[in-house]
Amino acid sequence: MRLKKFGPNKLSEKEGTHWAILLIKEIITPFSLLLWGGSALCVVAYVIGKDLSNLYLAVIIAAIILVTGGISFNQTMKSQSLMDSFKDFIPPQTIVVRNGI
Repeated sequence: MRLKKFGPNKLSEKEGTHWAILLIKEIITPFSLLLWGGSALCVVAYVIGKDLSNLYLAVIIAAIILVTGGISFNQTMKSQSLMDSFKDFIPPQTIVVRNGI
């Protein structure tokens, strides 16, 4: 009767976010967007002035964004797998005593 009224007594699981979406989120943080803008301005400065150092700077800024995004993504994936491993510590069944019975 309780099962029909309240449903099974089990923890609900939240679906995880796809890894590609997590990676994109790491690459388009507000500070990264600022750096992407700076990199784009360096490319524009290179196109206008033909100064090769501006192109080098744009590539270096983009590389830094990608490397830091990759490191942050790696840390996020590790922490997510650690949190998923905590589910194994919860016993699947237990005995409940109600009203001393």
